[in-house]
Amino acid sequence: MIALAIAVAVGTAGLGLFAYISSMRDSVATDRAIADSSAEVPVRAITGLGRLEPEGGLVRIAAPSSMGTVRVNKLLVQEGSVVKLGQPLAVLDTSDRLLATAIQAEAEVREAQSRLAQVQAGAKTGDIAAAEANVARISAQLQNAQRDYERYRLLYQNGAISAADLDARRLTLETVSKELDQSNQVLRSVAEVRPTDIRQAEAQVTVAMANLQRAKAELETAVIRSPMSGRVIAIYADPGEKVGEDGLLELGNTSQMYAIAEIYETDIAKVRVGQTATITSNAFPGTITGTVDHVGLQIRKNDVLNTDPAADTDARVIEVKIKLTDSPKVAGLTNLQVNVAITP
Repeated sequence: MIALAIAVAVGTAGLGLFAYISSMRDSVATDRAIADSSAEVPVRAITGLGRLEPEGGLVRIAAPSSMGTVRVNKLLVQEGSVVKLGQPLAVLDTSDRLLATAIQAEAEVREAQSRLAQVQAGAKTGDIAAAEANVARISAQLQNAQRDYERYRLLYQNGAISAADLDARRLTLETVSKELDQSNQVLRSVAEVRPTDIRQAEAQVTVAMANLQRAKAELETAVIRSPMSGRVIAIYADPGEKVGEDGLLELGNTSQMYAIAEIYETDIAKVRVGQTATITSNAFPGTITGTVDHVGLQIRKNDVLNTDPAADTDARVIEVKIKLTDSPKVAGLTNLQVNVAITP
């Protein structure tokens, strides 16, 4: 009986120890499983729909508003053309008329400059010689009139002639003397270069130059030039067509593409500049990565509509700009709808 009691006590203690060890082992295994399962739970990405666009967005090129309704005379680019800053894109139908005005203004400048040179040089040599010859002729007439008057004065003193005859000779002498004075004035006027004449001619040159500059500026408005370097995305007016409200064409800097993601307002607090993003779409293979470059400051309704009929079309979102690392892959896919996942 004593041996049996001892055997029962030992067995009971062994079973208790085994149960304790088993429970401790199960507890450790459970904790390890929980830890492993926690490590395997991925961090949830911030997702949203987006669209692709060139850096700076699309730039719409229109005709000058001061010209009213115009037509395209020549289109110098085509869709997909790569253009540089200042490159001519199109010539409008006003070019011929404005070119004629500019040519006329240029001719008026040359005429005014020629007139100024003529005034600065003074009278022609032939005009001065003619004026001098006229002075010499009248001077000779004055000498003859002076001699006649002296002879008649002596005759009058001797009583050979009347006072009326002497007065006639005196009148002739005074008349010729006045003619000589006028001839000398003409000679001085012809030979003199007056400052007032030069200033007037210079003012005419200035006015002609201003008219030429205005004509050139107006002629420049007939040529539409590119305000940036980029690629022609779309053309809205072909040769012969009017430039309407859509403008002439659209440009974009497709050498650097961006994804404009619409992130729900409830998730925007998790988005920061510098975070990595992944962009996917059925329009191109694989994925494209990018970096959050800018987080918008305005909440608005979503513009990129989901094709899912159950999607919330009135969702309030904030635009997040993501700079893509592989722009050439999607350079020709402006406005493509994409899926964006930002890693927080």
